[in-house]
Amino acid sequence: MRVAGLEHTQSLEQLWRMGQAQNLQEFETSLQQLQLPLFNIIYADKQDNIMYLFNGLIPIRSQGNWQNWQGIIAGDSSEILWKDYHKYEELPRIINPETGWLQNTNDPPWTSTIPSQLKPEDFPPYFAPQDLGKVTDILRSQRSIQLLSEADKLSLEDVINKKLSSKLLITDRILDILISTSKALANPIGIEAAEVLEKWDRQANPDSRGAVLFMLWATTLESKKLFSKPWNPENPLETPTGLADINTAVAVLEGIAAQVKLLYGSLDIAWGEVVRMRVGEQDVPARGAPGKLGSFQVLGIQATPDKKFQVISGDSFMMAVEFSDPIQAQGLMVYGNATQPNSPHLGDQLSLYGQGKMRPIWRDRSIVEQHLESKERL
Repeated sequence: MRVAGLEHTQSLEQLWRMGQAQNLQEFETSLQQLQLPLFNIIYADKQDNIMYLFNGLIPIRSQGNWQNWQGIIAGDSSEILWKDYHKYEELPRIINPETGWLQNTNDPPWTSTIPSQLKPEDFPPYFAPQDLGKVTDILRSQRSIQLLSEADKLSLEDVINKKLSSKLLITDRILDILISTSKALANPIGIEAAEVLEKWDRQANPDSRGAVLFMLWATTLESKKLFSKPWNPENPLETPTGLADINTAVAVLEGIAAQVKLLYGSLDIAWGEVVRMRVGEQDVPARGAPGKLGSFQVLGIQATPDKKFQVISGDSFMMAVEFSDPIQAQGLMVYGNATQPNSPHLGDQLSLYGQGKMRPIWRDRSIVEQHLESKERL
């Protein structure tokens, strides 16, 4: 068995050199070491350069596409064995696109900016899925593109607000028709649910009322086929869309509404009362939602014995930087900078995340000393 990158042992050195780079040329020189087996990489600097790299140690294969290599491959032929990796120059890469922005939310490199400047036909078919239609969290990727393409300029505050946007893009595709048909066809509790969804702000903020009802409805209906129109390459950012089966959608809403009322006593219970972020002694209302619903502020959740949902994955470290003079930056380590059970910093940043805020990054010695909690000489 061969594991890509197992023999490449200088990944920490490469990360160090990436951090020490003073310009784009030095940064690319560090990337050319190809010690990191994966990770999309986006670069920006004060000279207005931006770059995207579909980074990875990608084996040179003689056959197959992305879908083939996600499955089990018969190992009875030497033809499928790989011996070397693609070179840095052969990886998908963009520098300073005319659009002025780059993004990646674990989508293929072809949608790192729109209109696309990378074409899948220019690369081996096993590099990545050929289009957005094969992406698990397609709606989150589309939301990312939407957030960046809807404005010509973004301030530091704008970037932070967009990063912490919990609007569910899926609501633009199906919510209006769900509300109107439920009002016309549903039983009394289904009509009541439609009225709650009509007043909902279509976000997953702690005080969003209707988000719990919609999340449970959408995730239940997902297994039964949700959209009537699948992803279409002719309309790549507005599809999939439409409800596949109106009658089933209404029936599921009626059932979910009955469950929500039974469990929580109210159809419009706030998102943060049901979905919780828990680390150590911290237990705070959640903000954000699963990426498959189109929230850019992303959370993975699972049911808990107390009839609530707990965040188990999602955003971790984040930082927004403005290349001004002096440089301005804000950041957050969502679950805190400590793992020791008795540390006061275990989960102490959760509340900021729940409020849709970041904290200042202290870069100057004088400012760090103003906020010094303890000091040790070794």
